[in-house]
Amino acid sequence: MAEILGLGCSHGPIILTPPDTWAKTRERMYSRIPNYQPPSQMLEELAQDNGLSQDESDHKRVVESFKVLHDRLHEWNPDVLMIIGDDQAENFKQDNLPPFCIYTGSEVEGYPFQRAAARINLWDAAPETKFSFQCPKEFSQDMRNALITDGFDLASSSSLNGWEWGLAHAIINPLVFLDPDGKFPLLPLFVNCYGEEAGPDYPPRPTPKRCYQLGQAIRRFLDTRTERIAVVASSSWSHSFLAHKLQCREIDIETDRRYLEWVRQGQGSKLAEVAPEDLQESGDHEILNWIITLGIVGDRPAEIVDVLETQTQIAYRVAAVWE
Repeated sequence: MAEILGLGCSHGPIILTPPDTWAKTRERMYSRIPNYQPPSQMLEELAQDNGLSQDESDHKRVVESFKVLHDRLHEWNPDVLMIIGDDQAENFKQDNLPPFCIYTGSEVEGYPFQRAAARINLWDAAPETKFSFQCPKEFSQDMRNALITDGFDLASSSSLNGWEWGLAHAIINPLVFLDPDGKFPLLPLFVNCYGEEAGPDYPPRPTPKRCYQLGQAIRRFLDTRTERIAVVASSSWSHSFLAHKLQCREIDIETDRRYLEWVRQGQGSKLAEVAPEDLQESGDHEILNWIITLGIVGDRPAEIVDVLETQTQIAYRVAAVWE
């Protein structure tokens, strides 16, 4: 049986930035929504300082939760660090949009501070700051081949094109906190979480059931190996500006709390049965990354490190560990 450490975290560019810049991020996101009116909870969080006090409190919790995940990862000391994240027209464009793609190159790099949203960052790092990672080429090729033999036709790529800043932000942003020095061989798995939400040229996103099945297939492969594996689910849950059933005004706390209890109690497989249209309506597009991870770790209870339910965060943020 494989030795597997599971981690869950968020990846939005906001996590790389100081809290006094978060208000501008909110304003930019909600300017896209016609006649946007903030919900009452957000008005309370904004208070008299446009949310700065709330943002400072939330920022502290984000940093502290990543510190917990970092320490658990380095104590575990994996042979391979696998990060499952969604690509948002970064490494994959309309000319090539697989539902899932495993990276099979020997190295990869990213420039997280090149994005306009992260130019002002917590480390005062220059935009051209580069993060480099060695990748387990043979291991990733073995995984791809085993999954295809097992009946799961997984796409692969040995180079990343289309995004001049390297790795998609769902992969690189958590690494700035978890493994900035590239200590562990990195294995990215890209998921088309947004599907048709991104535009008419995009194919539908894979279903929750198929994502869970992919996780199970990966686990069957891992159980044939001797390497110690850390798997990271990289995404927030509901996003307010995508929560259609709430008029794209607020995160879907009620739905996410139900999902959270399943994860906490070791019933993550229930997420595989959620209807795709329900994820669409609640703005939980990116939770597909967690569902793949749940297929890998199986139905074991998660240790919930932190949960942020503030509307000023724009997204429902969960930090978790499976050990």
